[in-house]
Amino acid sequence: MSNWHSLEDLYKLHYTEIFRYLLRRVRHKEIAQDLTQDTFLKAFNGLSTFKGNSSVKTWLYTIAHNTFINWYRKETKYKQDLFEHIDLIDENFYKNPAVFLEKKITQQNILHAIHALKVDYQHVIILREFQQLSYGEIAEVLDWKLSKVKTNLHRAKLELRKSLSKVEGDRNEM
Repeated sequence: MSNWHSLEDLYKLHYTEIFRYLLRRVRHKEIAQDLTQDTFLKAFNGLSTFKGNSSVKTWLYTIAHNTFINWYRKETKYKQDLFEHIDLIDENFYKNPAVFLEKKITQQNILHAIHALKVDYQHVIILREFQQLSYGEIAEVLDWKLSKVKTNLHRAKLELRKSLSKVEGDRNEM
């Protein structure tokens, strides 16, 4: 709680990070914005229950993760509209459009491969590689043992490499 003194500070400090996490999960900007708002509403309403056993950041990720899970379970028409509303590469001006296109294709292949993984693998890959949470933070967010986080992350990376190798092989055959 040392980096913030009000609810507004908490929101300003963590909004972008939580939004990006949820955007990576749902792949739709408006839904991610709604879920982010829900996450902060739940956090604000439950602030008195925060005991300080974990960092505020981990606590918010846990709320965001549970908000995503609840949404996912309720969503009956969940479609994989992967790339229409998401852009994870910082788009600086590229002097060579071919380089930009190649990076965009690589990004899309990686995202497609991640979202083709088992849901547990998606959780650990996104929390570790995109959100850069520690193993301990991931364990807290997912309510898993540290060994389960490490095992799932290792298996997820193996599956991801296998999937990306296949995509690369298919591209080379063209």
